[in-house]
Amino acid sequence: MNPLTLLFAILGLTGFALGAVLTATGPYEMGVIIMGLGLVFQVISLVRIKRAKAKGMQ
Repeated sequence: MNPLTLLFAILGLTGFALGAVLTATGPYEMGVIIMGLGLVFQVISLVRIKRAKAKGMQ
């Protein structure tokens, strides 16, 4: 797997988890924003995995 794709996946999981903790314990708005950014990173990593898989099939 491409290291950049792996980095996006890790950032997505970490961002979502950190956002969930912040939403529950601290500033609600900041937690929601960080959770949203985590989801964006997850979508980017999934799109990159799908493209790599399609490129490998050809």
